[in-house]
Amino acid sequence: MIIEHLFYTTAIAIIVGMLFFRFTGRDSSWIIIVCTYLPDLDKVIGRVIDHAGFTLLFQGHPIQHGAFHTIAMMVVFGIIVAFLLHPFGIRFFDGLLYAMIGVGAHLFEDALVYPSNYMYLWPIYPERTGLAWLPMGLNEESYSSNFFHLANTEVLVIGILLVVLAAAIRTYVEGSGWIRWYMPEKLYLTLFRK
Repeated sequence: MIIEHLFYTTAIAIIVGMLFFRFTGRDSSWIIIVCTYLPDLDKVIGRVIDHAGFTLLFQGHPIQHGAFHTIAMMVVFGIIVAFLLHPFGIRFFDGLLYAMIGVGAHLFEDALVYPSNYMYLWPIYPERTGLAWLPMGLNEESYSSNFFHLANTEVLVIGILLVVLAAAIRTYVEGSGWIRWYMPEKLYLTLFRK
């Protein structure tokens, strides 16, 4: 899953942003979208460390894809992002919460697609888990990226529909003003000028 994460997480960010804005008056849900790809850093970090000649083990094995797909890493990434964004005026709690939601969205989306490839609940539950609801019966080996080798068409279509549904819900609740946070000012004024 590459492109699918962008759509599923955007749908989640739209709804979370709406709820957070209603209760706090702040909406930094872009952090959710940016942080959704953090668990996939295990693909890069493992290779960089190996290339540098170091051996770093995670549960007795070299870092490989899936090592950062855990709730423990969700908390670690949340804390790191909160500290990095705090000097830029993002409240620590907001950064922590939004980053953890972004990483958690990635984990949930992978669990929806794959049956039992990752230890999502580590360290609480060390077994590999998954739901495999979208589409039924896929696993990482049989998952086919048939949309320009970037996405699975069925999973992508569901994600696009979820974004449209989330945008419709938020527009119904708040009006079109919320879209200003998600698109450039000129495009917003062109589409929604009264």
